[in-house]
Amino acid sequence: MYSSNSYSQAKDIHKAKGKSCGYYMRVVFFFSSLIQTLIIVSLVLFLVYGQPEKSAEERRVEELEQSFNRISENNINLRKDKADLGAALGARKAEKTALEGEVAALKKVANASGEQIKALILKASKCDADKKIEMSHVGCSTLISTLNIEVKTLQALNSQQAAMIKLITANFTKTSQYIHIERDNAIKDRDAHNLETISLRRENTNLKEHLKLYTQKCKEDFAKSLEGIQMVTSNFLVRIDNLFPHSMTFHLTCEKQTEQMENIRARCSNLSKEVEDKFQRYLDNVGSKVANIQAQSSRLEVQNSHLTLDLQQCHQNRSVAAAEGSRLLLEIQENHDRQVETLLKEQNRLREEKSLQGERLVLREAEVKTLNGNVESLTTALTNCNPKVR
Repeated sequence: MYSSNSYSQAKDIHKAKGKSCGYYMRVVFFFSSLIQTLIIVSLVLFLVYGQPEKSAEERRVEELEQSFNRISENNINLRKDKADLGAALGARKAEKTALEGEVAALKKVANASGEQIKALILKASKCDADKKIEMSHVGCSTLISTLNIEVKTLQALNSQQAAMIKLITANFTKTSQYIHIERDNAIKDRDAHNLETISLRRENTNLKEHLKLYTQKCKEDFAKSLEGIQMVTSNFLVRIDNLFPHSMTFHLTCEKQTEQMENIRARCSNLSKEVEDKFQRYLDNVGSKVANIQAQSSRLEVQNSHLTLDLQQCHQNRSVAAAEGSRLLLEIQENHDRQVETLLKEQNRLREEKSLQGERLVLREAEVKTLNGNVESLTTALTNCNPKVR
């Protein structure tokens, strides 16, 4: 009976020890599943919090591309404005050349009129000299006074024509100066637009290069951050494999179970601390990268706002300049039309006066010839009468 009781007690002790081994094995598998859960959670957190940064970078790239497209369109519009200004400048030069030709023609007409008037004055003076001999005759004195009045009238017309020529020359000089000033302003605006286009193109190139380098650096940093997780998982798998080597027969006793459990506990705790440290460093690295990205994004947004304001100012200045140019063009066209109309009317009037003066001159020459014939006949009559009186 003693032996049976002792055998049952040993069997109960052996069963109790067997339950304690299963308990420790469940603890080992619990820690291993906990570590796997931590790794999976860290990967999920990385995927969740890492993806928006990538989408934000893509949105930033699209915004920069859209701003580049807007700048390109503005550059094309500025080139079109440059071509329009060049065409307007060419038209003004052609109008200037036409006005110069008209002024030259008017000067020629005025010079011809002046020469004709001088010839008439010479003829009148010659007629005065010829008629001073016959001052005793009443008809000659009347004709001479009439000729003097006509000469004075012609001199007055000559002075009026000279004043008109001076006025036309002054108006032409002012118009030429105004056109030169407009051309200089157009050249200055063109140079300013070209400089602004070059600076915007250079700044756009710098932003593209900076974005390219920053994107590449972010990709490399994220790849390096992922290497830590891969190392942790690989180390965890190696340690799990080394925990129970295949060459070991897994004979468990109480002392061996205690030693093995302590070793497993130490390794699991070290692995947990390593995972925690790696994950903390990874979070710190991601936090610093996010802070840098936010700072860079803020700086780029500020630059974009400044560029947007500059672009709006450029659009406003261009609109004002276009409106002012249209107004000035309309005013110049109206002034030019009025001046041309006045010149044409004056030219027609001068032609009519010239034709009338030619007709009057022909009549006066006929009258002078008639008077010369009368004078000669009177002279012969006087010479014939003088011997009889003696």
